[in-house]
Amino acid sequence: MRSLLNCSLLLVCTQGLAQVGWTTLDIPSSVRYDDIHFINDSVGWAAGGPAGTIYRTEDRGDSWALQFTSSNFLRSIEFLDEQNGFSGSLNGQLYRTTNGGETWEDVAENIDPQPEGICGLSAPDATTIYGCGIWSGPAFVIKSVNGGNDWTYIDMSAYASRLVDIHFITPQIGFVTGTAAETSEGGIVLYTDDGGATWTPKFTTNTISDIIWKIQRLDAMTWYGSVFSEPVNDDTRMLRSTDGGMTWTMSTVADTYTYVEVIGFINPMHGWTGGHDQLWETTDGGETWAEVEVGFNYNRFFKTNDSTAYISGQRLYRYRGEVPQTGITEREQHTIAHDLTVMPNPSDGKFTIRLDLDLPTMVDLVVLAPNGATLARPMHRKAGKGTYTFPIDLGTAKGSGYVVMVRTNEGMQYRKVLLEETGQLWPRSANWWKRVKDSDITGRDAIPMHKNGISLDPDLFGVVHERGNCVVTPGSLIDDVTRAVNS
Repeated sequence: MRSLLNCSLLLVCTQGLAQVGWTTLDIPSSVRYDDIHFINDSVGWAAGGPAGTIYRTEDRGDSWALQFTSSNFLRSIEFLDEQNGFSGSLNGQLYRTTNGGETWEDVAENIDPQPEGICGLSAPDATTIYGCGIWSGPAFVIKSVNGGNDWTYIDMSAYASRLVDIHFITPQIGFVTGTAAETSEGGIVLYTDDGGATWTPKFTTNTISDIIWKIQRLDAMTWYGSVFSEPVNDDTRMLRSTDGGMTWTMSTVADTYTYVEVIGFINPMHGWTGGHDQLWETTDGGETWAEVEVGFNYNRFFKTNDSTAYISGQRLYRYRGEVPQTGITEREQHTIAHDLTVMPNPSDGKFTIRLDLDLPTMVDLVVLAPNGATLARPMHRKAGKGTYTFPIDLGTAKGSGYVVMVRTNEGMQYRKVLLEETGQLWPRSANWWKRVKDSDITGRDAIPMHKNGISLDPDLFGVVHERGNCVVTPGSLIDDVTRAVNS
């Protein structure tokens, strides 16, 4: 695991009258707690992701007791009542408890075919439980109508290439979300009113390879969805429905890219969305958004009442809208699983991807074109701990906007890749360089982009690369650079 130290201090909220705010709960740090579920205001459980742990609280999250440790990645957790619950893994297990979490038994062998992993669980009543998966494909739904004794497997490949989240409001009526079977249709919301016998698409994002990662039901009419997007896109989006999920609208949270997984609203005006190291907050129903500091590696939002909600991440975070929070909390180190390196970068289209895996995981490693198309998929399988290298040759492809992205059970990482133009070399001299650096066309000096080059304002010039005694520029930008030099 890799730790990124952030020494800044997080102001939780000020003393005085009742304030709203987030606090970090007293539970051991994990790479990520992937799910959290409460059956009432006080009693809840958290699934510890790659740590394979399950914790229980009986005091609204003030304290947590370890109940179970597995060698498998625990993605989802759901309880039918205080005694009966399930936790799905990304390694093919489905754990069941009948005593409030004191003991757990793997019952996945009762499902035919046995799923590769279970990303989402939903229990609309005391005897019905649904599950779905898996983020890496294939797409399926599982269902039990007798408390988990017997299961039905529903192949969803006609509708989706992957499914991540599920929410049923009755044993017959519910939604699943993920990516459409035709990936160019992007993220998809699917609806059933007959217990999963038939499904109707209610919304697609129409952005290639989007995933509708999480779905939240605020009330009978108001629903939200988070949009996981690939880093070739340059915005952050979310979904909203105001008619019980029958129609959906997609809106922009930010004009910059955010690695999004979590979404949650505590009321129609106040909500959050984001992931990894960015969390956005709105207090006006999504008209405007601002970044806030809460924690790290966010995945699931769970609301217990009109003033209390939780987000699972590297730790568990609690929002309380009525009880004063006081003091200043030091932010902990950010722990990231795995490491992705691209060498050299920039390159001439030939480069090597190095992937260091800290633990066994599912890997989906892709090279993306600026339009989101997949140019190469050097790895799509379960892999053990270790170092993997892949030589890549993109031929004549040039320019910026290319991305190497890896998705694992623990999350996503990406590296932007610059493919140099081979076109024209400009002699480098001290006077030439001074005139470029001092050019006032952009209103600012050249800024460092990476260790092998520098850039003028990228909106005007793109990237200028230093090579020995010459400077290489993209051919389409030569006139602009010439004007800068000769000004």
